[in-house]
Amino acid sequence: MKNTAVEEENFELTYQDEHRRAIRGVVSRPTGARDDQAPAVLILHGFKGFMDWGFFPLLACGLAETGFTAVRFNTSGSGVGADGVDFSDLAAFERDTFSRQLEDVKRVHEHLLSGALGGVDADHIGMVGHSRGGGMALLHAAHCPVQALVTWAAIDSVTNFFDEPTVESWRSDGFLDIPNSRTGQIMRVGSAMLEDVEQNSEDLDILSAARKIEAATLVLHGSADEAVDPGAADCIREVMSNVELEIKPGAGHTFGATHPLEEVVPELEWLLARTLGHLLTHLT
Repeated sequence: MKNTAVEEENFELTYQDEHRRAIRGVVSRPTGARDDQAPAVLILHGFKGFMDWGFFPLLACGLAETGFTAVRFNTSGSGVGADGVDFSDLAAFERDTFSRQLEDVKRVHEHLLSGALGGVDADHIGMVGHSRGGGMALLHAAHCPVQALVTWAAIDSVTNFFDEPTVESWRSDGFLDIPNSRTGQIMRVGSAMLEDVEQNSEDLDILSAARKIEAATLVLHGSADEAVDPGAADCIREVMSNVELEIKPGAGHTFGATHPLEEVVPELEWLLARTLGHLLTHLT
């Protein structure tokens, strides 16, 4: 059943110098509130994730019901095509790099601040990022200040899976093939990702970026995370000055969420409640 208290608006941003590159997103807001100067929250998905995966629409709807403008989007290298559902653009996924992701986040942030997505209170902007998206949120917030930040199972380094055998194979083959267990697809990461990390290591240093962030930050992680070691959350907390860390006992990388989302389990209820509480405290 459609939630009549929330309205949604699609948007698309392209790059003039790269005609195949597109960022596609959705703005969720209280119905009839497009012109209101509302606090806004940018929502960043992770690796092999997308804006409508599992918990993201639920988060966006919850934010909108509470008076926020919620902006979720597929980065241009997400691999998700124009239908917003399928990984039908694996060529874009192969071309992706961390630097390109940061360009996308900046483009969306600037588009939001321009008023193109409706009224916005520019002094009350927040971010929520899951996994790799959490790391990108930290990198972005170090240079484009926001007032509140929440990370979910965030990475603390862009080299998390860069062990020596993997790098040697990656460099030799010119690509790295990664299976998607949900779709059964093999998703290829090109050599540009490896080169980006090697050439821009300082700009992509998540912990160095985190040290510069003044925004009130909440770091949430599960003790049973099978993808990103909970120790990453400790490393992030140690370098930040305005931060809270909470570890949910027994929670995995997606806090019990699946795609499609069929049940809101207690770990996910906790995640959403803590996130909304933090954003309400620091943005309203």
